[in-house]
Amino acid sequence: MRKTRLVPIAAAALLMAGCSEPRATFETPPPSEAETSAAEEPAEEEATEEQATEQTWDVAPSEEAPLVRGDEGPPAAEEGDAEAAAEAGTDAITAFFDTKDAEEWWPQFSTHLTPAAQDVWQYTDPGRVPSGKVEGTVELGPVSATDAEVTVPSSIGDFHLVLVRETGDDPWKVSAIEPPEEAQEG
Repeated sequence: MRKTRLVPIAAAALLMAGCSEPRATFETPPPSEAETSAAEEPAEEEATEEQATEQTWDVAPSEEAPLVRGDEGPPAAEEGDAEAAAEAGTDAITAFFDTKDAEEWWPQFSTHLTPAAQDVWQYTDPGRVPSGKVEGTVELGPVSATDAEVTVPSSIGDFHLVLVRETGDDPWKVSAIEPPEEAQEG
């Protein structure tokens, strides 16, 4: 029995010790001048770092800096590039709407797409493709020798396309299609 009594007594003693006042109070002496100036130096460094982050930097290219491949952007479009992109966009949307033969739909439509776009569109059910046809004149966005943006108007709304090609001699391929909202709701 005595063992069980010791546990509550020891717990009470520890509790009382935690409630008592501290034995001695120690005061920290005021800092010396050397310690005060040393303590201010990091604050000055922090202020300098904050000022550096607030400073605006001029990052315009220097005429002295050498150009690296890719800095010059895509090559400029040549005569006929825009018309070829518009025609490729029209052909792609015409193939998209051509769902008469479900077996032939994907083989025909996929020839107009890049491999990445084929991955996106390959599981499309031709039976869910809305009926429509290309109507009106294709609107051209930015066109370079290797990139083009076109808007193909149709009977159900405008299709926005991004077309790409490796070089100016390659055929245009559709890399992205944004269908009209009407087509997305169905």
